[in-house]
Amino acid sequence: MRFFFALALWGGAVLCVAVPVAHAEFLVSSAILEFHSGGPPQKDIELIGRGSGKDYIVTEVNEIRRPGAQDEAHQLVENPGESYLLVTPDKTILPAGSRKVLRFVLLKPLDAQEHIYRVAVKPVIKDVANNAALGLKVLIGYEVLVILRPAVITPNYHVERHGRMLTVRNDGNSNVLLQNGQQCKAQKCPLPPVIRVYPGQSRSVELPRAQPVTYTVWDGIKNEEQHF
Repeated sequence: MRFFFALALWGGAVLCVAVPVAHAEFLVSSAILEFHSGGPPQKDIELIGRGSGKDYIVTEVNEIRRPGAQDEAHQLVENPGESYLLVTPDKTILPAGSRKVLRFVLLKPLDAQEHIYRVAVKPVIKDVANNAALGLKVLIGYEVLVILRPAVITPNYHVERHGRMLTVRNDGNSNVLLQNGQQCKAQKCPLPPVIRVYPGQSRSVELPRAQPVTYTVWDGIKNEEQHF
């Protein structure tokens, strides 16, 4: 799960501080959503309040252009009508101990291309202007990865192994995910990294050991255990 930190400082002073370990005031029930042809046009996740007061939550939708490439770009979706994806509500209040539904709606039919979105779900501070006291608060938000798979998925990926280096090249039209990597069964055995490779891209990682590795590969159609 990807998350981010933000520091809110008010009161008109500059401080040098040591920020303690921060804990999110709310949780999200899922951080990855996928839409498939023939599937439902909407998916929901839950926001779960666990703080002592109200959380003011906003969402920010970014379409990812050329995902995985060196010139990958995040384009803010300012007009949902021009996008494939609508997230609602874009603002909500989450009381302590409550749950709220965040709905992701597919606005257009899936086409031949994969579309990737990252949706920031983040808290904001209210009534700061009316508070004259000096304050510092660490805000923690989440980022939901939303994958719109092509209408017809054509997996085509290749894996090369040289010693501890593993290279995955994706010549298909949808991203491929290598997860649940394992090189040994010992309790303290280092886990191989999770690898996601978008269409037209390749990615190389260094494995913890030079011995064979087993991954579960998800290509958008099926999960399959592979040995490299």
